[in-house]
Amino acid sequence: MTLARISATLEARNAIIRALEAYGPLILHTSGGRVGGRLFPICLPAGALRIGARDHLLGEVEGVQVYEMEDRDGTWRNTASTYILDVAQGPAIGFSIAAGPGQRFTLRKAGHDKHDPSNRCCNES
Repeated sequence: MTLARISATLEARNAIIRALEAYGPLILHTSGGRVGGRLFPICLPAGALRIGARDHLLGEVEGVQVYEMEDRDGTWRNTASTYILDVAQGPAIGFSIAAGPGQRFTLRKAGHDKHDPSNRCCNES
């Protein structure tokens, strides 16, 4: 399997560095399916989430591995060759470590405007 290329905005890189300093080793994970989990990855301490056969490594940012989980039907939609990790306003998803006060991590395909509400990262239209 070929890894996707993942880049990150300066804001996202700084958020990861702060989280690494506060929590130690981390992992970023996006859920399968056509829900917000693909758009808003969760950030967890490494080892807090068991990585299985349905989780695919997309790449790394600041040494933090980024995974995407297969859809329920066994497919996974690594349709973009390049992803961008960013930070957006809003609460962290579920039990995710926040990107900052009132901020969460986001993941989108390269070339998509981060302000465009139709950007749904990995979902195919």
